[in-house]
Amino acid sequence: MSKKQFVLIMTDTQRLDMVSCYQDVGIKTPNIDALAAEGVKFNKAYTVQPVCGPARSAIFTGQYPCINGSYTNCVAPGLNVRTIGQRLADKGVYTGYIGKWHLDGGDYFGLGTAPEGWDPDVWYDMRNYLEELTDEERYKSRQTSTMEKEDIPEEFTFAHRCASRAVDFIRGHADEDYFLVVGFDEPHGPSLCPQPYASMYRDYDMPKRPNVYDTLENKPVHQQVWSGPRRFQDREALRLNAWALFGCNSFVDYEIGRVVAAINEQADRPAVLYTTDHGDMLESHSMYAKGPAAYEEICHVPMILRGFGKGEIDTPVSHS
Repeated sequence: MSKKQFVLIMTDTQRLDMVSCYQDVGIKTPNIDALAAEGVKFNKAYTVQPVCGPARSAIFTGQYPCINGSYTNCVAPGLNVRTIGQRLADKGVYTGYIGKWHLDGGDYFGLGTAPEGWDPDVWYDMRNYLEELTDEERYKSRQTSTMEKEDIPEEFTFAHRCASRAVDFIRGHADEDYFLVVGFDEPHGPSLCPQPYASMYRDYDMPKRPNVYDTLENKPVHQQVWSGPRRFQDREALRLNAWALFGCNSFVDYEIGRVVAAINEQADRPAVLYTTDHGDMLESHSMYAKGPAAYEEICHVPMILRGFGKGEIDTPVSHS
């Protein structure tokens, strides 16, 4: 009997139109595209709440944030809420987590310790990453401007260190049942990435969708406040030149490719589910980032499952 092996790959802040197998607007993601070609592409997948922590709480508990208690960033689910790690570990499945967690009630980077249900020897979150860096490197790691001053080595990035650990895990546990999560922070800002990705989209402008011209008249007041001065800018003159985000988007696709290559080495390839937690407004509706709204740009997410047939599914699905 083949082993039960499953790898969940997550990115952070990846719009549907930043994944070329969904919408090819000039931003390339060849490794994610290859997963889609071999698996099932969900065309109408949605996050349950377009904010990092709450979105992840739904994925890892199977409950909506309003039920599990993680209704905003840096608020952990209730102590009576079990994660998939705990449930699978109770069934004898080896569980490993590598990457951004954002569900322990700590700050953005996490506490650096494995929650119940996840192997502490495998655990590696953003706090662990920061602890590997010097004070100067920590500062550099959080500044997009670092890429203006120097070329970032691939090995310096969180994405690369996560991918390397994932590759080692997959190769080292080929004979065991396991559930592995690889949770990249990228392309979330500061979107640090090496060359050629750091300069790949310097002169690229994302095509403007009609929603960019929405200046929020007769829309909720909190959205107008969120927009700030953006809603009064000349929307015709606006350029969607988020070069760092787009470059890091292609970079994390490259790192995903490294993980998938290790999976493909296995005689019985582990199943793979790829998705992201939410998108980014990128000036749609005169807003930026993500938050308390239900617009397509931040709620409609890519999701691909390889290992259970091929095709496309148009039925709406969600992370919970």
